[in-house]
Amino acid sequence: MKLLFVGLEPSKAFQSTVISHGFSCVCLSEFLPEKNKQKCEMVICRIPSIDKIPLLSLVKKRCQDSWVVAVVPAKKLDQPEFYSLLLENESKDGVWAEENWESLFWFSYQQMLEGRNKTQQLKLLRKEVAQFQEKTIELSQSSDRLLDKFKKDVDLAENIQRVLRPRFSPHIPGVSLSVKYIPSVGVGGDYYDIFEFGDKKRFGFLLADSKSHGMAAALLTVLLKLRLEEMKDRFPDSKSFITFVNQEIRAVYNKNSASMSLFYGILDRASLDFHYTSAGNIHPIVWREGKPQSISQRSNPEVGTVDCCEYHENRVSLQPGDLMILFTDGLEMPLKKGKMNAEQRIKELLTVKEQTPDPLRMQNELMGIVDAYTSKKKLRDDLTLIQLAVDEKAMYVAKAEGDQSR
Repeated sequence: MKLLFVGLEPSKAFQSTVISHGFSCVCLSEFLPEKNKQKCEMVICRIPSIDKIPLLSLVKKRCQDSWVVAVVPAKKLDQPEFYSLLLENESKDGVWAEENWESLFWFSYQQMLEGRNKTQQLKLLRKEVAQFQEKTIELSQSSDRLLDKFKKDVDLAENIQRVLRPRFSPHIPGVSLSVKYIPSVGVGGDYYDIFEFGDKKRFGFLLADSKSHGMAAALLTVLLKLRLEEMKDRFPDSKSFITFVNQEIRAVYNKNSASMSLFYGILDRASLDFHYTSAGNIHPIVWREGKPQSISQRSNPEVGTVDCCEYHENRVSLQPGDLMILFTDGLEMPLKKGKMNAEQRIKELLTVKEQTPDPLRMQNELMGIVDAYTSKKKLRDDLTLIQLAVDEKAMYVAKAEGDQSR
């Protein structure tokens, strides 16, 4: 460590002591900034009078990293003007009395070391803060890019689902259809389709409730739509189509989590037989003559959960005047009343209706409850409601059309 003395000559005993501790001493009668370019750890300046106080600023400017100490006569500290100017000067790191400065050196030396450690720590901390700020800016920019991409993906997914969702339900002679779909915030996980088979006698009812949302739900929608258009006339029953869709989902998603509840039913309007396979938790409610009908149905796992599964098909023989209701999980929260779930609430509402409820009036009442719910809370999931009401003359219409076709 180098010590620079300006206008001050330390005693030989002091020099001998500091040199034995690894210090080197350089003494200058005056400090010339343009000539004195020595790098030192501590500069000790003698300030005998008020006109020498500016010397401290010159030294600090030239030796920015040095510890600058002013050595002043003790009597000068009693002079208000001298003391005030010395106190205001910010270039000094310490002030020693000329009469005993050598004994104060070691104490100030410890102060210098502590100050340097703090300065070094402060530099490191500032560097870390600067690096953190840079990373924060990078993360913010990256987040903005991801958010922009996500919004574009959401818009794309919403457009995909909007285009693929059926705009009109087919006309089924002898049957009244009522369909209501309400999406939740963002890209939903519901998809439905009602279509006519090539034989003009059968109609398919597809209702899906995906556990995933966003692009995953949109891709499942695309898969269902494409496969339905391509394969609907190739499967003799509902369970074979459900089995096929399950295999497709497992293959496309590489056995990652992409499950959905999937309901697929086929209505023969001549016999009013409704064969369906329900994979998951979508089950029909059938209302007949003022009371619910007990349907014996076997449960099936959701599609996309297992590689191989033997799905079981169920059958309902509808009758003129029957009302069949299908709905997804989105209806659960709005219809929840005490311990009653959506199915129990629907049955409660139907008990006060006429024996043959009008599906449109029933839909309006259910949507009124949903509107009251959404005025206070947002839907957590998509809501899809499908009602199929069999007219009193459905069998007659089917037979009459059959006679004309022969």
